[in-house]
Amino acid sequence: MNTKPSRWLACVGLLAVLVTGSACSSSPPAAIALSTPSTTPSTTSSPSTSASAAKSPTAVSTSTSAPLPDIMPDFVGGSVEEAEAVLKPLNVRIKTVNLISAEPAGTITAQDPVAGADFAQAVTLTVSIAPATVPDVTQKTFGTAKDTLTRLGFTVKENPVFDEKLADGLVIAQDPPAGATNAAEVTLNVVRRPVVAYLADMTYVTRTSLYEPAPGTQKANGKSYSHGLLMTPSNGNSTGSVEYDFSRQYRQLTGELGLDDKSGSSAAGKVEIYGDGRLLTQVDIPFGTTVPVDADVTDVLRLKINVSVVDGTGAVVMGDFRAQGLQSEVSTTTTSGG
Repeated sequence: MNTKPSRWLACVGLLAVLVTGSACSSSPPAAIALSTPSTTPSTTSSPSTSASAAKSPTAVSTSTSAPLPDIMPDFVGGSVEEAEAVLKPLNVRIKTVNLISAEPAGTITAQDPVAGADFAQAVTLTVSIAPATVPDVTQKTFGTAKDTLTRLGFTVKENPVFDEKLADGLVIAQDPPAGATNAAEVTLNVVRRPVVAYLADMTYVTRTSLYEPAPGTQKANGKSYSHGLLMTPSNGNSTGSVEYDFSRQYRQLTGELGLDDKSGSSAAGKVEIYGDGRLLTQVDIPFGTTVPVDADVTDVLRLKINVSVVDGTGAVVMGDFRAQGLQSEVSTTTTSGG
């Protein structure tokens, strides 16, 4: 039997295999290799891709076709470049926020979502930077000042200053001042229009050894107060007290204290103001004087006022005492008690 045709057909079959990537011999002709049509569909990786994957084991795990992790990795303590190497191949949106800290510049100090949380397609990385020189942001609006400082990496703290004449939101002071270095936080004194509640218009919650507080126009040291409140102990030299519900919504209590002008000239008064049992201020009041009061009542639930008059008869005038708060914190309803 003549076997040459069958051998020739076998060789042709091997050449056909060579076109799809196999070889008839250990050294296929270059012309045959180049004759492979560019439009031939293939589901296998190219030789260069296979070689790259072989050299870099992580190439497969960071491919966009790889399954997403269940939880967020921990990037704190690393660099943005290291985080990007993991997240970008997974099509995660990365936002960086600069913040001055003691960590070396470029170090990730915080992340959101935190490590161990459910994996998310958007991540915010807080990155440490070196301190910048503090700029002058006074006489600017709080929004503009905060934006300027935040972009430089400073942490901004607002200290509201109540003023009914200046523009709301105006920065009138800053700490540290402009030109300071090696600072991470800047506190801004910001004008805020207060919500005002006069103590004379509030209903007390409880009173002890004190006659009914008398609101209205009162006089002390020759001065009239249209929102005055007359406080008279009911047992001579004993101390009377009254309490008001502040509901943790006020920040500041201001006014003037004096003895009623009808008090005996030898009388002396004393007032103690407490916030949730903590002494906020204590004032001695000789007859014929007035004493200003400015107390911090931030987060106070119950305000208690102790009043006493010694060495004579008389009553204490609380002149135009105002509880002031931020519009965002004060309820629109008037606080009242039983």
